[in-house]
Amino acid sequence: MLTKKLIALSIVALALPTLVVSAENDADFTDSVLTVPRVVSGGNLFENVRMQLDLNSSTFTLLGAESRSRFSSEMIGMDEVLTDHIANYSWVNGSHGCHINANAAATATGDVVEHCEMLEFAGYTDWRAPTSKEMSEMIIHADQMGVQLNYINPACQFMATSDGFVQTENTSEPGKIVESAVNSGSRCVR
Repeated sequence: MLTKKLIALSIVALALPTLVVSAENDADFTDSVLTVPRVVSGGNLFENVRMQLDLNSSTFTLLGAESRSRFSSEMIGMDEVLTDHIANYSWVNGSHGCHINANAAATATGDVVEHCEMLEFAGYTDWRAPTSKEMSEMIIHADQMGVQLNYINPACQFMATSDGFVQTENTSEPGKIVESAVNSGSRCVR
């Protein structure tokens, strides 16, 4: 059965080179139908994907898939949480959760780590400071998709992370990772 699953996933991956199948262990291959819980293709997320495979011709027919937006926003009490369904992260998106750090860049990354570790937001206490890569990817994708990111300072240009700083959509290079910045904001992730 595992060999058939691997062959089926290989056929699909060859046919769709931009395909990323997640939760491969949850894939099911029965009667030449491959069912995959999550597929990312071309930046889109599809759930409950079912493909009828023809192993002789190495082709498939899509039987069904539920398309889902990459981002969704949810109000939990007075707190807004932005969920990235592809990266499987939840982000603080309430303006009061995005504070401005000290002017000294040397302390800003330490400030955001401490701030996120102590944060209780939307009923959760397991927030952490994101890495620069995580923050960069979120900002780039949110900017491309027109997702509203909220800040105390609406013109916030830099976000502090656990390992540096990232330019926001309020700059000419959204998502660019930089070594230092002043007056940076923070956005915790879980």
